[in-house]
Amino acid sequence: MCPVRTDGQYVRIEPRLSGEYFANDRLTFQAAYGRYNQFLTLISNEAFSGFDLWLTSDHGLLPQYGDQFILGTKTIPFKNYGFDVELYYRTMRDIFELDPFLPDAGGLDYPDLFRVGEGYAYGAEFMFEKRVGRLNGYIGYTYGQTWRKFEGYNTELLSEDGKARFYPPKYDRSNDVKLILNYNLSRKWKLTGAWVYATGQAYTSPTGRYARQDDPFSSDGPDDALVVEEINSARLPAYHRMDVSFSRAGKFFKMGTSELQIQIINVYNRKNVWFTQFDFGENPVNQEDVTLLPTIPAISYTVKF
Repeated sequence: MCPVRTDGQYVRIEPRLSGEYFANDRLTFQAAYGRYNQFLTLISNEAFSGFDLWLTSDHGLLPQYGDQFILGTKTIPFKNYGFDVELYYRTMRDIFELDPFLPDAGGLDYPDLFRVGEGYAYGAEFMFEKRVGRLNGYIGYTYGQTWRKFEGYNTELLSEDGKARFYPPKYDRSNDVKLILNYNLSRKWKLTGAWVYATGQAYTSPTGRYARQDDPFSSDGPDDALVVEEINSARLPAYHRMDVSFSRAGKFFKMGTSELQIQIINVYNRKNVWFTQFDFGENPVNQEDVTLLPTIPAISYTVKF
């Protein structure tokens, strides 16, 4: 399928196909295929996500696209319970992102600011659910792998044979768990607990440094240079936390419904690491973990008319 292109405008076709087979009233098989296109890309620092931004494809910079394949089953092992399994595989083509190895971006055309690569992802998702009753909720587990590569770049992106190496992007999570439980204390009051767990974010860890003497491009004396591991071969500690909330359903002056919610976020005060920073002004190098929010109480009142 060829793109129709005029001054950076692209036309893409996205075929989709899905089907279900009902083996009996407790077992359903599913299969699906889809072609997906993305005209935007998220520009994100591999170490810090505080200033992420979106950029678009343009003339000379093709949109990203990929194919996704899914196989799944939905079962009812017991009355009012459900157990679902889904396997997926997806390709990623024409991935584009700002080229981090450009020595100087000044004067370059927009497409020349980017590097283009490819990737793929696969995994399995499981969910066990209690659908009705005073106590209800679900537990879900996802195992996933995401890999990408870009041809013709610096040595940390190359394998031993000199070819481009696949590496995990920072959003790769090998293991992801969600546990949600609801307990109806009364007709109006409900207690909800949520626990989440995820494999730590991938990042590139420096392993050492050396000083370059008499560098003609530096007028400030010796210039420190870093020695790093293979890109994104290190992991931050695993992310997990638990939230608890009490909610009360009611009415708002006969004009609508309301909900009062009292919530405690990060109940056991988990010090999840946002990113790691290194101070090379000290010897030995000082490593400091920047953590996310501590335990936070919150209250909200929502009205729907």
